[in-house]
Amino acid sequence: MKLLLVTSRPEAWNECLPVLTNAGTLQKAASLEDAKNAVSSAPPALVILDLGLEDKALRQAVIDIMMIDASVHTAVVSDMEPEAFHEATEGLGILMPLPSSPTAADAQRLLTALAGVM
Repeated sequence: MKLLLVTSRPEAWNECLPVLTNAGTLQKAASLEDAKNAVSSAPPALVILDLGLEDKALRQAVIDIMMIDASVHTAVVSDMEPEAFHEATEGLGILMPLPSSPTAADAQRLLTALAGVM
């Protein structure tokens, strides 16, 4: 399984990397533009967006990925309250939000959720 981690803070993912790498091939991108290019050339099963985006920008980033390949699952880093997150992202099919300081347990929870929809 191919995963794409899009982050400008790779050090925040150090604890998660072993879990994500064990799940398959982990590709990294540093920007949304790099991510869109990666999805266009070889769509991953999951794109994890960690770009410090909120509300409209977050929604647009997910839409940009969906416009390239609607079958790609997404997860996003967001510290929004659950109700606010639901309002901001309703209808986008985001697999789940992740905290800004993700742990190995968060990565495992994400992979479990992904396995449930694949």
